[in-house]
Amino acid sequence: MIVSADETESARCPMLPPVLCSPAMEFDYIVIGGGCMGASIAYHLAKRNAGTVALLERNTFLGQESTGKCAGGVRAQFSTEVNVRLSLLSIERFENFEKELGFPLQFMQWGYLFLLTNDDLVKAFRKNYEQWTRLGMKAEWLEPREVGRRFPYVKLDGIKAATFHQRDGFADPNDIVQGYARAGRALGVKEFTDCAVIGLKLAPSNRRIASVQTSKGEFVPKKHVVLATGAWTRKLAHDIGVEVPIDPYRRQILVTKEFKEIPLPFPMTVDMGTGLYFHPESGGVLIGLSDEAEPPSFNEHLNDEFSETMLMTAMERCPVLENAAVKRGWAGLYEVTPDHHPIIDKLGHIENGFVCAGFSGHGLMHAPAAGIVTAEWLVDGAPKSVDIGRLTLARFNNPEALLSEANVI
Repeated sequence: MIVSADETESARCPMLPPVLCSPAMEFDYIVIGGGCMGASIAYHLAKRNAGTVALLERNTFLGQESTGKCAGGVRAQFSTEVNVRLSLLSIERFENFEKELGFPLQFMQWGYLFLLTNDDLVKAFRKNYEQWTRLGMKAEWLEPREVGRRFPYVKLDGIKAATFHQRDGFADPNDIVQGYARAGRALGVKEFTDCAVIGLKLAPSNRRIASVQTSKGEFVPKKHVVLATGAWTRKLAHDIGVEVPIDPYRRQILVTKEFKEIPLPFPMTVDMGTGLYFHPESGGVLIGLSDEAEPPSFNEHLNDEFSETMLMTAMERCPVLENAAVKRGWAGLYEVTPDHHPIIDKLGHIENGFVCAGFSGHGLMHAPAAGIVTAEWLVDGAPKSVDIGRLTLARFNNPEALLSEANVI
């Protein structure tokens, strides 16, 4: 069962004894942000015996922000090679999550079904499909008749083709955060919750972070400070003279009451023509849809009018949902870069700063791989598991260096 963070905080995240710090506490690595990304990075640094690691989170529990409010999707069906490779590495780690971390993960590999509704999408996904095959994915190309046979809940009007990948699916965000956090603690990671970062203090050279100023005192990095701060990264970086183009966008989710009219299992189903997606959730159905007209903001309130649009769009593609009733809904934030790819790189001119953010809605599914390559970069001087050479901060200064991820929902 995949649930939102607000439902699991008290039930599954027992309060840890508060860690108090002196006015200045030293750590080799200070990771800011206790979502799936920060927890993964902290764990992988500790796993490498890289030194002492502090994980700072402003909330009482880890994973309360974007991680706990996401849809939980995990997929390898992307249009760029770097995103595919990040996904394949992450999926492999999710498949072996309990074996590696000793913590069970609800990872439902029921697949992702992409519905293609115009010729441009068919052409683009044909190219994607060729790349997936080259990279070893066993994705399937489906004609409309096959879609109707295998997924009878889908209304076929306008569908020209579809793709399906069985190893894709959806996972419990809380399991991912808690798995990495508990394994990290066992390796010596020190967590500081209710620890809001007030600012980053620079050394006189203005090229190094001298300390991290927080509501629990001052943290001094002996090696690096890592920003795993998602939609909140831009301001932290701006305050020390580094421009990081990450904007927050509200994304809304609805979940129905118990609904059995679509037999289980059924995959995460995505209508690429509208951006609609839905998948099984807690006995009901989770429904998501992006409002492309919405400007960037930190607004996390549900919009009732747009909720109606979400439901109508869902019923148009899956008519049986007319019989479903909404149980709850929430909104969270995407952390979006101009090319919908993350930044995993040094923090501009700041010699001991590093940023791992801007995943544009793909953070949960890429958290294992991102933690691995970040630890490799910080410990070994360069990533080895995935070539992330194009995920630099500097690419935004050169339009020709930008990537283009077409499969964004």
